[in-house]
Amino acid sequence: MQPWRPHRTATRRLGGWEPTAAHQRAILLAAGGAIVAVVGRRADLLVIVAPLVVAALWGHLVRPRTEVTGTARLGDTTLREGSVTGVHVTTEPSLPDVHGIVTLARAPWVERKPSSGIAELEDGRATLGLRSTRWGRRRVGTVSVALVSTWGAFRAGPVDLPDLDSATLPVPASFDASAPTPHPRGIVGLNRSNRPGSGSEFNTIRRFHPGDRLRRIHWPVSMRTGALHVTSTFTDEDAHVFLLVDCFSDVGPREGIDGRPTSLDVTVRAAGAISEHFLRSNDRLTLRTVGAAEVPTLGVGSGTNHLRRVLDTLAAISPATERRDTGEHAIRGVDPHALCLVLSPLIDPTTVTLAHTLAARGMTVVVVDTFPDHLVADPSNVYQALAWRIRLLSRDAEVHNLRLRGVPVVPWRGAGSLDQVLRDIARRASAPRMARR
Repeated sequence: MQPWRPHRTATRRLGGWEPTAAHQRAILLAAGGAIVAVVGRRADLLVIVAPLVVAALWGHLVRPRTEVTGTARLGDTTLREGSVTGVHVTTEPSLPDVHGIVTLARAPWVERKPSSGIAELEDGRATLGLRSTRWGRRRVGTVSVALVSTWGAFRAGPVDLPDLDSATLPVPASFDASAPTPHPRGIVGLNRSNRPGSGSEFNTIRRFHPGDRLRRIHWPVSMRTGALHVTSTFTDEDAHVFLLVDCFSDVGPREGIDGRPTSLDVTVRAAGAISEHFLRSNDRLTLRTVGAAEVPTLGVGSGTNHLRRVLDTLAAISPATERRDTGEHAIRGVDPHALCLVLSPLIDPTTVTLAHTLAARGMTVVVVDTFPDHLVADPSNVYQALAWRIRLLSRDAEVHNLRLRGVPVVPWRGAGSLDQVLRDIARRASAPRMARR
């Protein structure tokens, strides 16, 4: 799949200078008035049409003869929800005594400043403000440029410039987890291991062995016993986190960053918050989506660069664009020791089936419920709230079946949402198990 490249700059020629309707009317009225004045011997008509003659002649003599090129440039092609950028429009060459107007068409989830989307060119330059209110990839609106010469005699345009594209990254919700990540296996993370090694968590004080670092020497115990002792630590390890994002549905009013979130808004922002938390802890993370077409495949990675790739992938989601997706490709090749987090409002049965499949393979699965509560508690539409309550009855049965299989279902509540379930999983992983002989 070709990488998505936003169009940041758009350039187009405004064409030749054409006489305006006002200029043509001035010429016709001046010519008609002069003919009537000569035929009817009316000197007063010559006085009346004289200003029209002067304006038409002046506008024709000072008309521009140079073809002008309009250029629109977007300040930032990658934004965050609620952030502001600008569209800078210039005309080359900048002609004196030429007035220009720039208009920016209305686009969904894009606020314009000024709100009319109209700005006047000053010395061939104009700037319009933009504010993106929802995540995703979109056009910012069509930019049109029109120029008018002195007395409004000749015009160039209006001409629509090629559309500009931008990507709005989701703002990660507030999230932090104090519980350790289960099944750490790497050697570069911040999770404490159960075996001694190089790390930061204190283990015990033992006698010095060849190869121990001198900075680990514990001098109080060494002076008291007469033999060198060192402090040993538990090794630090990283874990593998697998995120599965449900893109089958986007229910709720789409009000952007300033209003109530939809189910997909909660899902995408929760995925961004969880990714930011684990990647800043040097864990490895994999992101897969189901139900969305043309989403780039993201492999395993770590660090801040991988976080940027994760947010770019989330911004590329178009909900319900691949209804036939069974999710088998998304869960193929998953590390069996990974922590599988399924983010879904649990509306589509395909995601519930995938959670059962992952659990049947013996993986550690946690379902994060991203269903927005305001859909049921909305007092403005009683019948819609009642319909959602009826739908949630069957949804509760599906959640109950997941819990019977041992898959915890945790509602998304921001910071601390996964603390208790991660502690329980870590405690369960360290508990003794029965084995056959």
